[in-house]
Amino acid sequence: MRAHHRKALAAVLAGCHCFVAGTLVQAGEKPRWELGAGLGYLSVPHYRGSDQRHEYVAPVPYIRYRGERLKVDREGGRYYFVDHEAWKLDLSAAFSFPVDSGDNRARAGMPGLDPILEIGPGLRWFLYAGADQRFRIRAAFPVRLAVNLSGLQNTGWVFSPYLQFRYFSTMETAVSIGPIWGTEKYHAYYYQVDGGFATASRPEYDARGGYSGFRVTLTNSHRIGRHWWWGVFARYDSLSGAVFEDSPLVKQRYAVTGGFALSYVFNPVKEYYEDQLE
Repeated sequence: MRAHHRKALAAVLAGCHCFVAGTLVQAGEKPRWELGAGLGYLSVPHYRGSDQRHEYVAPVPYIRYRGERLKVDREGGRYYFVDHEAWKLDLSAAFSFPVDSGDNRARAGMPGLDPILEIGPGLRWFLYAGADQRFRIRAAFPVRLAVNLSGLQNTGWVFSPYLQFRYFSTMETAVSIGPIWGTEKYHAYYYQVDGGFATASRPEYDARGGYSGFRVTLTNSHRIGRHWWWGVFARYDSLSGAVFEDSPLVKQRYAVTGGFALSYVFNPVKEYYEDQLE
């Protein structure tokens, strides 16, 4: 595995790990840190619409941090500008792996894809909570700027609102579903074929901005005793109806991503695990 892929994998698995980690956080003052380490597996397409994929196994950190504004927990890392009971305005991020064109048949001879960091503000609106607070529904509206980490270049914008259903029991399960829109610049980075890279089997293609498909994500996690935690996630992307679905770089109109992690927690905090004990 290439060194930059190992670094990227560690970052993404850590983010996925934090996204699905943890338990129902209750009101009251709690210790800020809970730390651990474990092993994770990730299977991800080279890009949405690719028929080839990366598969990695790597060590991952387990991190929970409960600050006044900065939080790292089951929903990932984020900074709250506004932290209201009914709605929140935060800053969050996502990551895309680099792709060497020599490893991808559709992009052979084209420039590779650099690691992309998507970062920006998002509004989260809580729509419903059951009497015991274990079943919740919310809507989220993240808007993110895509930044090419190799040159710190603007690579366009992504808007990916979603509706999420979350249930807490001895396990924590969440299902999110929503559409995606991207700017012309964002779609061009992944799907455009300029004249100099066109071939008989890969015609020139001019990408447009607009609808980018929809996504369904399932996460599930469980705390085993005080020290052990495991989590799994699966994501399905449909590119049907996307403005770039006729690009020659789109080899299949769906994408499936999945992974799991198992971690040992060094300093278990009672409030973080008591709702998920067997």
